[in-house]
Amino acid sequence: MTARTWPARLSACVIAVCTALAGALIGAGALILAGRLASSIDLAGVLGSRLPWYTTRAAAITAYLLLSGTTVLGLSISTRALDRLMSRATAFALHEWLSWLALACVALHVGALLVDTFQPFSPGEVLVPFTSSYRQVATGIGVLSLYLLGTITISFYLRAHIGQRAWRTLHYGSFALYLLATSHGIFSGASQDLSWMRWVYSASATVVGLLLSSRILAGRRRHTAKRPARIASAA
Repeated sequence: MTARTWPARLSACVIAVCTALAGALIGAGALILAGRLASSIDLAGVLGSRLPWYTTRAAAITAYLLLSGTTVLGLSISTRALDRLMSRATAFALHEWLSWLALACVALHVGALLVDTFQPFSPGEVLVPFTSSYRQVATGIGVLSLYLLGTITISFYLRAHIGQRAWRTLHYGSFALYLLATSHGIFSGASQDLSWMRWVYSASATVVGLLLSSRILAGRRRHTAKRPARIASAA
């Protein structure tokens, strides 16, 4: 075995372990969430007409947790906050996989809305922004979030074709996506009766805000450091 194969195999092992842990955490979270949602309702009723409604809520909350996780990972990559814990290739792979998992949960969220009879939605209302009769603005923001998430996630496979600079420019849309998804979750009203979700939104926004501030400050320091060099070269 050559020395070059060790980093690759180690990164693969770390990715496998992290993926397993992420899956276990998501599964445990889904079970806890299902238990919380079902604690105050009749199970027979849930298995009837209200199953899609609770499914779409659980899928939406899980998608937001995954989106928060991939946003934090993306900022951690750019700020090198995780360099001591894992390689950048491993962090990038997790960043991509969490994005796909979030998109899958959003697809489940939308699919459950289409078959729900408690709060029915038509295909047009979940695909065309600001056409829903239920909380029009908040739902429209959610539709925009869906398209933006899909575009950014698919762009992982387009990076080699569109170039690194174009891909990075497109990826800046992740910040708009995070703001839109957070606004949709807060103002759509589906989670207003879950008081612990306020802590989820607050904790997520705090971590993302701190990492984003660190990234902006680091960029300004690099720009300031390069300025004397440009002046010296011009002189």
